[in-house]
Amino acid sequence: MSRARDPRDVLLLEVGARALDLVIALQPQAFGADRDAHIRRVHEIDAQVARLRKARRPTPKPPLPAAKDVAQLIDLSGRHFVRQREHIAGQLQAFIDALNSQPRHAPEEVRSAIRAIARSAAAPIVEDADEAWRAFHAGSYKATLVMSGATLEGALQAAVERLGKPTEAAFHAVYPRRKAPAQADSYRFEEALSVLKHMGVLTSAVTHVARGIKELRNFIHPAVQKRQRGKVSDTRALLALQAVAAVVEELAERLDLD
Repeated sequence: MSRARDPRDVLLLEVGARALDLVIALQPQAFGADRDAHIRRVHEIDAQVARLRKARRPTPKPPLPAAKDVAQLIDLSGRHFVRQREHIAGQLQAFIDALNSQPRHAPEEVRSAIRAIARSAAAPIVEDADEAWRAFHAGSYKATLVMSGATLEGALQAAVERLGKPTEAAFHAVYPRRKAPAQADSYRFEEALSVLKHMGVLTSAVTHVARGIKELRNFIHPAVQKRQRGKVSDTRALLALQAVAAVVEELAERLDLD
């Protein structure tokens, strides 16, 4: 299976491509031409490059044009302008090439959060997260929803496992007429979510986001798509990935794992 591109790389690639297009299209200032318009075009180039300078990706990160180097395009002319333009275009292309060679997996912040939650049991959950991101960038949006749900369920169960005995009391408080599951991996998605919220490990806002994945997963069924006049779009799939990131990062921050 081809490796899926990190969503952060997708955005950076769009910015890099925009900057490169602007550089290639830029012409030296001609005698009698609108200088202000020329300056605005150069400033637009630097605004795009500035966004790339702030990014921490790719790793390693190739050098990008400095602001002063871009600014020189305002006053240079002839072969000096052409050389400077080619130099800047080459740096931008190297940045784009480096992004295209990045490994395809879930964002490292998500993977690190899962490892913090599940520790030695993190590997299969990380694999599910990677598969969710790969599916998204391969255009398999139904698979994205399924694997996002699997990732969250695994992370929630791992959090219940880490918290241990106190989760039983929390379960009885939420479900007073039911017996708590004997094993953490027997907790259903909603059960684990409700228990963690009751214990204060998840905020109400992020709990609501997590419940949204359950609704999104319903869209994998054709009957639901027809009834709700919707479909599994890239927008819905992206929402699922964002929900995964929000939940696992909050769990990692709020769980007392020591």
